[in-house]
Amino acid sequence: MTTLPANRMPTSAIRKLVLIGAGSAVFTRGLLADLISADDLGAWEIRLVDVNEEALGVATRLAELMVEARNAGDRITVRSATDRREMLPGADYVVTCVGVGGRPAWQADHDVCIRHGIYQPVGDSVMPGGISRLLRTVPVMVEVAHDVKALAPDAFFFNYSNPMTANVYAMTRYAGVEVVGLCHGMHHVQRELAAFAGLPFEETSTLYAGINHLTFIYDFRHNGADAWPGVREKVARELAVAPEPQDIGSIWENGKAWHNPFSWEIFQRYGAYPAANDRHVLEFFPERWAGGSYYGKTLGVDAFSVPEILEWGENRYQGMRAQALGEAPLDETVFDRSTGEQEQLIAIIRSIELDRRQMFSVNVPNRGAVPGLPDDAALEIPGVATARGLRPVSVPDLSAPLTAILARRLTSVYLAVEAAMTGSRDLAVEAMIADGAVTDPDAAAALTDALIAEQKRFLPAFA
Repeated sequence: MTTLPANRMPTSAIRKLVLIGAGSAVFTRGLLADLISADDLGAWEIRLVDVNEEALGVATRLAELMVEARNAGDRITVRSATDRREMLPGADYVVTCVGVGGRPAWQADHDVCIRHGIYQPVGDSVMPGGISRLLRTVPVMVEVAHDVKALAPDAFFFNYSNPMTANVYAMTRYAGVEVVGLCHGMHHVQRELAAFAGLPFEETSTLYAGINHLTFIYDFRHNGADAWPGVREKVARELAVAPEPQDIGSIWENGKAWHNPFSWEIFQRYGAYPAANDRHVLEFFPERWAGGSYYGKTLGVDAFSVPEILEWGENRYQGMRAQALGEAPLDETVFDRSTGEQEQLIAIIRSIELDRRQMFSVNVPNRGAVPGLPDDAALEIPGVATARGLRPVSVPDLSAPLTAILARRLTSVYLAVEAAMTGSRDLAVEAMIADGAVTDPDAAAALTDALIAEQKRFLPAFA
């Protein structure tokens, strides 16, 4: 539980927010747009940190241009540095969105996995690609957490870096920090469910529990009444009609049941809808997709194409880089609406600062909130944002079958985190086997060795 720092300043003071991993210009741009538009939150000093000097320069200049465009210099100031230890002292909020190796490392994971017969649509949480990301990311996040604890002990600490479940667990266990993981997936799926049911989002409510990217929404209501019957009828009706080719495996949601057929199968079987939709959820059930086959397409190739999402990300970055360098005009439409990873963050900050006690989906240590799962497991559950911090909500009625699925998926996380922190190749192999995408020990060892060799510059513990 994140608790209230003893020396919280009055709301009239300048708040200091440190963003570590600010070279992710998309996140930085969205955060700045939201803060600039949030007049009620007062003055802010935004401290941007990234080890990549070029990316940091782009993010910093873009932030400055945005402040200038909205004449917000009296409320928002921007500083930047490559050394986080320079920026952390005095922070009120610390936010991490670190991606070790960036898009090139992500692409490399994808390529190595395909050469070994493993096809996956994302590779940021589980399956071999997710484990590879975990091995290079967890040790860095633990180092960051140690610095936050030493230099900004009174700050509210939020993490967006994937793999979320592993990072929150590792930072809590190895650095002893109170960190809250945030992901926009649940927020988006809640809105998508309401839209699918034809209901105003503001009139709906949900109960849920899970691990990031596999969170089961088991209760869905409209003005207090059970909303699942109408959803079941529409799902059955839509799935009874053959899908259009474009409905299967697009990286863009279209609101149709055939866009997430496996997630709706889970819903029909267990009575709970899994967030965050097929693109993420199916990775937690790798035994069902032999050879990457997904409803007539191939995962990561023409179903939820990894190269397509990476190209999209690169194009967005290059567009922002051109704006930062003055080669293109500033795109001010970013001020109009918030749809990015950062969208919950400003609402949470507002709820903390004004003690609004609003509820959000958060990734925090279990500590008894969900019976049947380890106390130290990082779970995605409801949390109330108060002036004294995020208070998790107990979820005692998640069904036994769903609890069992989550418990099984946590096994690989525990093994992989231990491998990352100790540099144990053997534990990394065991994590691969426990994950389920590769069950043959020799094949798991060969794939593990190939991924470690490919990412060796980011894996000093395995040298």
